[in-house]
Amino acid sequence: MDINDLKRRKKNLKLTTAQLAYLAELPVGTVSKVMTGETKKPSYITIEKIDKALAHEEMIARLSEYKLYLEEYFKEHPDEDVDMKELENKYRSERGLSNDPIPFAVPISQIENHGNLAAVVDKRATVSMLGKIGEDRTVELLDGNIIINEMPGIKHQTIVQNIGWAIQRFIDDNKGKCKAFSVGVNVRISEDDYTLLIPDIVVVCDPDSIRDDGIWGAPDWVIEVVSRSTRHRDYKDKMYKYMSGGVREYWIVDPEKEKVTTYIEGEPMMAYIYNFEDEIPVYIYDGKLKIKVRA
Repeated sequence: MDINDLKRRKKNLKLTTAQLAYLAELPVGTVSKVMTGETKKPSYITIEKIDKALAHEEMIARLSEYKLYLEEYFKEHPDEDVDMKELENKYRSERGLSNDPIPFAVPISQIENHGNLAAVVDKRATVSMLGKIGEDRTVELLDGNIIINEMPGIKHQTIVQNIGWAIQRFIDDNKGKCKAFSVGVNVRISEDDYTLLIPDIVVVCDPDSIRDDGIWGAPDWVIEVVSRSTRHRDYKDKMYKYMSGGVREYWIVDPEKEKVTTYIEGEPMMAYIYNFEDEIPVYIYDGKLKIKVRA
């Protein structure tokens, strides 16, 4: 491992020696001696800890930069249909990045000049990584892949509020035991560190799955309201994740097409499609609750 490269990476991140020592869980004196060259032959374990700490901070920095890029793009193109994969490819091309997931994507020139020095084997983003960029309802994680969504518009929020109120009224009127959440609750459906989803509406009937940091395991009912940046994932990737993960009922509400697509347990890939004017029966309540999106 090249000490000069560690110094370069530390400088790029604008980390002090004390900060790096804290992140690497090493004494400040040890890191200082490595960086100044006073320690001529530092141990492999010491170098590995420093390298891993730098790699983690580099991932956070890349993710934060990409998030800001997308936020600015959404602001500048408010009426544009967004293909997130094309946008990601454009971002990579402009910066000459490798094909690794965004938090791990480094400039190809850097790999050519210095080698791929980051001591990372499992190239998946984690929930703990998301925590480093702060609480943000637009950022999700699906099987280690970062999802950054645009902020929901007024129509989106209105639909979420109206459906959420209808569900809550039904639960209250029937003294139901299930809990409804329509304010963006974390869902750890796989109960691992690689997936954290934030559906628009969640209904949970098992109180043991509700914790302070979100829902652990599969909710009974999940509703996603489609936006430009989420359309593909809501209809495909998230649908598969929710239904294979044990969700009993999944709704996709599409404001642009004014359609609601529903999936229920035990009927893989079987979709029921309704209009906004239809009274849509709720499977988990045996059709006793019917919801009309356009009231």
